[in-house]
Amino acid sequence: MEPKKLPDAEFEIMKAIWQMQEPVTSGMVTEQLRLTVPPREWKPQTILTMLTRLEQKGFLRSEKHGRERAYYVLIPQADYLQIEASSFRQRFSGGRFTGLVKALCDTDDLTAADIEDLQRWLEERSKQS
Repeated sequence: MEPKKLPDAEFEIMKAIWQMQEPVTSGMVTEQLRLTVPPREWKPQTILTMLTRLEQKGFLRSEKHGRERAYYVLIPQADYLQIEASSFRQRFSGGRFTGLVKALCDTDDLTAADIEDLQRWLEERSKQS
């Protein structure tokens, strides 16, 4: 079963976990969330609820270590990014890559370095095909 798009709050928890060394505990997640910009103050029970949901959805697994649970990532950040990108592409451009790329690139903040990176990536990608 392919994982689904996460609600914003659960995604915030996963972003924090993806930045940390495993295994993580609820206390470590709480501390990591305080370091985000802007800082997020979550109640410990809320974090435990979110961790349980993420485990039920197959994003995490846990092991009991004494009084504490240790959490391990089952879906790496790069894999989830692919899920999000595919979903976004389907919803907004009918699955077409060019429509998505145009929408993302037709902004004023696209730099010459960004364009060079894209050209390099496209050249490498075309060699693989």
